Amino acid sequence: MSILDVTEDQIFQTLGKGKDPNFKQIEKVRSPPVIPPIKKTYTPAQPVKVKEISESVKFVPSPEVEESIKKLTNELSYLNKSVGGIQTMIKLYIFLFALTLMIFVGLLGLYIKYYRP
Repeated sequence: MSILDVTEDQIFQTLGKGKDPNFKQIEKVRSPPVIPPIKKTYTPAQPVKVKEISESVKFVPSPEVEESIKKLTNELSYLNKSVGGIQTMIKLYIFLFALTLMIFVGLLGLYIKYYRP
């Protein structure tokens, strides 16, 4: 008998021969996992009493500190103007480079279209 001659019915009959007719499948019952109770190992903290400050505290800087703050503010504004000028120059150079590149590509296209042999 060739393996190609075997039908599905023959396979199932052969597999069923070794089975016990009195066999019953055991039903598995899942029990919920046992979780041990949580024990408290801490004591609650006592509430903290907050004292209210009736007077508002105002910081008054000394004249030396005010002078240095003004000096730093002036230097910072000068730096901001310098950086702004540098950024404007860079934007101008990038714009001029892009414009030159577009003109060059346009002229190259015209050259290829009309003057190329």
